[in-house]
Amino acid sequence: MGESKRWDFDTYDWVDEYDTRIRHKARLCYDAAIGSLARLSQARPGETVVDIGTGTGNSALPFLEVGCRVLGFDPSRRMLAQAKEKVVRWPGKYTVSLVDDPFLSLPVASESADIVVAAYAIHHLDDEAKQAAVREMTRVLAPGGRILVADTMFQDAAHRQQVIQRIPEVEEEYHPLLSSFPRMFGQQGLAVTLYQIGELVWTLVASRP
Repeated sequence: MGESKRWDFDTYDWVDEYDTRIRHKARLCYDAAIGSLARLSQARPGETVVDIGTGTGNSALPFLEVGCRVLGFDPSRRMLAQAKEKVVRWPGKYTVSLVDDPFLSLPVASESADIVVAAYAIHHLDDEAKQAAVREMTRVLAPGGRILVADTMFQDAAHRQQVIQRIPEVEEEYHPLLSSFPRMFGQQGLAVTLYQIGELVWTLVASRP
């Protein structure tokens, strides 16, 4: 993939139209994946959710509706400005914070989160950073906790190349490979279950004993 890319979302014109833009890409199955997060995690009222890459707040909503408390972290001021409009509907339940590298350095105590979620965000990390992110997500996860990662995922490198022929834009991102990504969680002692949401979209659920 070459040298790791760094995204500065606040420089992109489309950030203010993120919600509309992402929903218009049918291949992303965005609403289906986001809507299933609370169910797949078996979220319960009162649980604490750490939402990495909370963005405009969409991935927090299913957990808030269940009665969870959500701590959202994101590196984009412009996205968080949109999330803050949703925060007001959940006083005391949803807080958002600006963090430059939330995957790699969460301002959260160890073993304090019942659920850690990353929806449509992990593809911004190369493989080395993904491994560090899995370690960091595991660090903050309480015993019995669950990690959910929803995103476009490929079976292996060959499958990725096949998809690039149809959808060249995916070459710019570091989408997980199902042949290797789940093993990163297994190496941390987590049990992994995969749920297919669409042709290319999967949700990985990793559970801590």
